[in-house]
Amino acid sequence: METSNSIMNFLNYLMTFDRRALILGASAIGAGLAMIAGIGPGVGQGFAAGKGAEAVAKNPDNSKNSTMVMLLGAAVAETSGILSLVVAMIFLFGNPLVDAEGSVLVIAASAIGAGFSMIAGVGPGIGQGYAAGKGTEAVADHPDRQSSIIRTMFLGQAVAQTTGIYALIVTLVLMFGNPLAAISSGGVAVNNIAMILGASAVAAGLAMIAGIGPGVGQGFAAGKGAEAVGINPEAGRVSTMVMLLGAAVAETSGILALVVALILLFGNPLVDDAGSVIVIAASAIGAGFSMIAGVGPGIGQGYAAGKGTEAVAKHPDRQSSIVRTMFLGQAVAQTTGIYALIVSLVLMFGNPLMALAGGGGEINNLAVILGCSAIGAGLAMIAGIGPGVGQGYAAGKGAEAVGINPKSGRVTTMVMLLGAAVAETSGILALVVALILLFGNPLVGQSGSVVVIAMAAVGAGFSMIAGVGPGIGQGYAAGKGTEAVGKRPQYQSAIVRTMFLGQAVAQTTGIYALIISLVLMFANPLLRLV
Repeated sequence: METSNSIMNFLNYLMTFDRRALILGASAIGAGLAMIAGIGPGVGQGFAAGKGAEAVAKNPDNSKNSTMVMLLGAAVAETSGILSLVVAMIFLFGNPLVDAEGSVLVIAASAIGAGFSMIAGVGPGIGQGYAAGKGTEAVADHPDRQSSIIRTMFLGQAVAQTTGIYALIVTLVLMFGNPLAAISSGGVAVNNIAMILGASAVAAGLAMIAGIGPGVGQGFAAGKGAEAVGINPEAGRVSTMVMLLGAAVAETSGILALVVALILLFGNPLVDDAGSVIVIAASAIGAGFSMIAGVGPGIGQGYAAGKGTEAVAKHPDRQSSIVRTMFLGQAVAQTTGIYALIVSLVLMFGNPLMALAGGGGEINNLAVILGCSAIGAGLAMIAGIGPGVGQGYAAGKGAEAVGINPKSGRVTTMVMLLGAAVAETSGILALVVALILLFGNPLVGQSGSVVVIAMAAVGAGFSMIAGVGPGIGQGYAAGKGTEAVGKRPQYQSAIVRTMFLGQAVAQTTGIYALIISLVLMFANPLLRLV
């Protein structure tokens, strides 16, 4: 019982501090976390600046207009940074949580969750900056089409900001209208409901980090849309339509993350669950971690949208086949995001670990192991970022290939799907590990130090995150293989063989990670050393 008692002792130690001090300390952390969003605008605006310098060199006679477009686009890309600064300043100078009613544990956790949520702004900042850069480049190349280019750029940038707005909404709810604080009892006592609601507040913020993906992906689509209007203004409406349709699909991960966050905040099913409080609270955190996998599909689907838009501008007579291929590839790229959603919903609505832990508020050794297993399952699903990005790249190349060579459309689509299927491997392996931890947990019956057993579950989850790399790499191989077959269909056999061979090599580190995860779960040698 030493480990379980240590957890309660730590929580009770925190509660010995003044209520106001605990909330303010958590708010300081929340303010710092929120500012991480500034990564995005910095990257995006730097890209725009580089394209601006390039544009001036390319067309010095139009340097004023190019610079103006660069600055306008970069100003929009600043949005996420400004919003995160506003949230941080509210925490520091006008903190509404100080006088909020409810459990101090819930209020303090809400401050941290609010900070995590704002990290989603990294994506829109990068994406909008990319759009600004491509818009600047397009104006330098086609100054007579400046108006339509800027209009398309702004439209795409507005779409790319949506997940940042979702994150801001969740942050403001946690700060100003937190429903979790309203249903918690006041005071500084550590009780079951406070632990669950506090964990749910943090998890809601973690889930919103998935918004990074759509922000980046939709910004890429916006940049390609602005470029497309410059290349072929006569197909401007069609290109813009494809850009918006593709960007709407790329929004999926952000919407799913928002849904999970709102469930945790407004319709939390964990509050009335029967089971160990530590397992229930950890399940909320695991659900939040799992949704971060949505970063990958958001980026990948946005890339596919951008390449589809570009292909339609160059080959408007082949719009139907290009869009069909784009949508097909985007659907495949969403799969790991769906896996992550399934794990999140299992953790929230039908968690089998709770039945194993038993009821009551007691934090015992078994509950600690099962709670860490819930977190490990969520961490493992983060590996889904890789396949989402990689399959999206393959989808983009598929749409491009169909536009270039429609006669080989079936063959290129087949290669795209075969390559994307291989790139799915890391996501499937992560799902298998998560399901083992949830439904066939081998750690429950192990004898030895509870600390080692519980941390093995977390370590197994972390290990699987290595799958991000193979997913991206194999997807890149699938995309280039698709492109190569589109250009030289007569060499299909040799191209596909080489692609598969390279993809097999790219999976090796994912297999290493799986081996470590399985060792930690089934045959942990560390238990013999305790």
